[in-house]
Amino acid sequence: MHGRVSVLGAKTSRRDLLRAAIIATIALESASASAGGFEIPDNGAEAMGRGAAFVAKASDGTAIYHNPAGLARQRGTHLLANGNLFVHSFEFQRIGTFPDNPDDPQTPWGGAPYPLVSNIAGPFFTPFLALTTDFGYFDRLTVGAGVFGPPTIGNRTFPLGIAGKPSASRYDFVQSRSSLIYPTLSAGFRLTRWLDVGVSGHLVLANFDQTTISYTDLGPDVCKDNEQDGENKKEDFRCDSRSTLQASGSSFAATFGVMARPKPSLAFGASFRTPTNISANGTLSPRAPRALPEGQELEPGAANLALQLPWALRVGGRYVGMDADFELYDLELDVTYEGWGTAQKLGPIVSVPDLGVFKDIQTIVQHGYKNTIGLRAGGAYNIDTGDGILSVRGGAYFDSSASDFKFTRLDFDTLAKVAGTFGIGYKLGSIGFDLGYAAVASIPRTVGTGQGDIRPVNGAANGTSEGADGDLLPAVNEGSYRGFTHILSLGISVSFDGFFGPPRPVHYGNSYEPGYAGPIEDGEESKPAESTEKKDDEAKKADDEAKKADEAKKADAPEEKKPPPPVEEKPEVKKPPKPPPPPPPSSTDDDEEEEDDDEPVVKRPPPPPPPKKEEKPPTRRKEWWEEPE
Repeated sequence: MHGRVSVLGAKTSRRDLLRAAIIATIALESASASAGGFEIPDNGAEAMGRGAAFVAKASDGTAIYHNPAGLARQRGTHLLANGNLFVHSFEFQRIGTFPDNPDDPQTPWGGAPYPLVSNIAGPFFTPFLALTTDFGYFDRLTVGAGVFGPPTIGNRTFPLGIAGKPSASRYDFVQSRSSLIYPTLSAGFRLTRWLDVGVSGHLVLANFDQTTISYTDLGPDVCKDNEQDGENKKEDFRCDSRSTLQASGSSFAATFGVMARPKPSLAFGASFRTPTNISANGTLSPRAPRALPEGQELEPGAANLALQLPWALRVGGRYVGMDADFELYDLELDVTYEGWGTAQKLGPIVSVPDLGVFKDIQTIVQHGYKNTIGLRAGGAYNIDTGDGILSVRGGAYFDSSASDFKFTRLDFDTLAKVAGTFGIGYKLGSIGFDLGYAAVASIPRTVGTGQGDIRPVNGAANGTSEGADGDLLPAVNEGSYRGFTHILSLGISVSFDGFFGPPRPVHYGNSYEPGYAGPIEDGEESKPAESTEKKDDEAKKADDEAKKADEAKKADAPEEKKPPPPVEEKPEVKKPPKPPPPPPPSSTDDDEEEEDDDEPVVKRPPPPPPPKKEEKPPTRRKEWWEEPE
């Protein structure tokens, strides 16, 4: 609708104005809802502490989100409870002053500079629960189940008024109390000893609660126009139209993952999350501008919000320092890419099929989003204290901006971000504790005069950004933006296997993996060494055979002549001496020697070879503070 419209027109005209105002606010609702997909990484205290670089490690329950292939090497049954607490500040200082007339008693703020606008929503918490198990049986398969929310800030509130003045950001964004929840089932499987794959299926539960303001230009008789810097400003608060959209819906998504570890010191990972199409149904509750006479309100009507969240790709590699089967330290570098430009190419669509006398209202909003890329680097150093394992982590990351200067706005922090992270973890027996912290700085941005392109939507011009005179309404996003976010992540993990005895030996894997006990039977491997009991029996049998051979040799040898017993001394009797007996013939000795020479020699069988020892990983070295044995 173009040209001037008087509030004193026909009743149908006033309804048309309300209809247009509702369409305008619907457009703003969809804009704020779609921005909820931008994330401030990342889920999990361990991942957070190492700069969100986790796709090539994914060694705890958060693998159902980061990379489900990481489940494949997790033996036993584990429960993880984790949560992220976001404390987010975001400020906007608009360029210029209020265009209102300071002589008007209803607008005494006219000519005053726009006040600083800040997010006043307060902290926001996102939980993460996951249970993983190999059922105490599988060496190559692990399944997981969990529920979590994306690492994003779902509550943002910018005030409608500040110190008795209208907020300079009210036509951009007011309030969002939205959430996404992902109930998930996952599985990871070891294809080979060095290659793992995995998949997660997500049920996406979405809930949106948005409040927005649009401008309904009812003409100069109602909505006051004010000249400022040669431009006709139209921001009369009496023509503001407020509405609230509450909607919920569900959808499905999937994450596919792969992880390779060709050497003990090298690991690579990648995961891909599919796009998510959400259709949320709910109620739109409009409120007419103050400038319209009382009694022009419309009843709430059913509404549908359709939007798409982007696909996301993560790839990474890490170097691992091993000490026998103990991971001493690791360093990881990841790259992420999210297709926001593709997901929001047409923008969200809001439909109202029936709103009293108005039917089939539909609005498409162009957002101007673009694809984002992120770099994440970090690692950890692990210390065996004797009683437990202490882990110290650190890292940093960078995420590119999701919007150009002209589309910068407050509905979400789309500025480029840099962050430093720190974390610490301690595992004592079956219980593990992890703490992660990230300081995220949004790179400040100033949208100069004439650079902004976010304008109020005019309900009296069929939802366009034109005033009653046909000229474009002034841009409302020109100014300075800055933000900062503190993220505190806490996690507790429990290994149930530790309560029921020693760890189960694993027979499929590699010697550097904890709990590996060697293969039982594998056609591709050499035959395993015989059991110790069998080896002992064979050694005993060989000794018995050697003893029997010695006894047989002694039985076949001739008996040796025993020397005559000593003659007892008798009293000397003088008798004539007798000649001495002749010496025994020498041939007797020769015959005996010849008989000995002719005797067959029985050779003792050689002792059996020592039993082969089972291959075991080398003994881990002791730390500098441990006492030598």
